Amino acid sequence: MEHHPLILSAKDVNIQFDLRGKILHAIRGIDLDLYQGEVLAIVGESGSGKSVFTKSFMGLLDANGSISSGTIDYYGADDGKPIRLSELTKEKDWLKVRGHEIAMIMQDPMTSLNPLKTIGDQIMEAVELHQGLKGAAALRRCCCTLSRLEDLDELITAVFEEQRKAGLDPDDVREVPFP
Repeated sequence: MEHHPLILSAKDVNIQFDLRGKILHAIRGIDLDLYQGEVLAIVGESGSGKSVFTKSFMGLLDANGSISSGTIDYYGADDGKPIRLSELTKEKDWLKVRGHEIAMIMQDPMTSLNPLKTIGDQIMEAVELHQGLKGAAALRRCCCTLSRLEDLDELITAVFEEQRKAGLDPDDVREVPFP
């Protein structure tokens, strides 16, 4: 059996929220090891803490939430050094990890798109923020990303529907030439 390296390890993770001066213990004593190439499904009842647990890997807990004890370590960084995610507290530190080292697909990714912005603008924003590209280089990367999508027509239809729901006219959009 082939051995794959460990890329994410959570040990005795406890997450709590401060709700009007009272402490809510949302996650208690969770352990998890994820290996490169492994697919993991976290399943459970509504409200069981799946989203809270996985948001802690990305620094996306609500402002009143915190990892009160335990550790979350990421071992897949480009430089080979482990990153103790459970100790990151500043947004600038999370920006080095989020989107570059670790990414998350939310439960309903279609609602993650902003109907007031084009898909291209949203991909450009991510490319500029996480890959450090600007101008023509960012546009080329964005176009390459879009050209690899298999269900592009389905995605465009869904975005137009969201624009209609937001009261926008999908036909009233500026056209950007495709390089």
